[in-house]
Amino acid sequence: MTTVDVLYRYAQHPNEDVMRALGSLREVYGIRQLRFDEAAYTVRVEYDATRLTAPLVLQLLRSSGLDVVEEISLLAPAEPIAAPAPAPAPAA
Repeated sequence: MTTVDVLYRYAQHPNEDVMRALGSLREVYGIRQLRFDEAAYTVRVEYDATRLTAPLVLQLLRSSGLDVVEEISLLAPAEPIAAPAPAPAPAA
């Protein structure tokens, strides 16, 4: 099993029907956990990558009625790579 987390931002707080549908996602083989951050309008989904893919997880969230607007990277931004120093001029 390969556990992967993916983070999505949604546009509006889910209503009772959407929450009920999201609760049934836990029955999907491969979905391990759903964690909501209501203040940040995000949901973090932990899933088994040997069973599901990120696009399928997104499709499951949207089919439940959650208004997902974007995926948020969980990786820290990469530091820019410094340009190599110019080679010294040949001696004349």
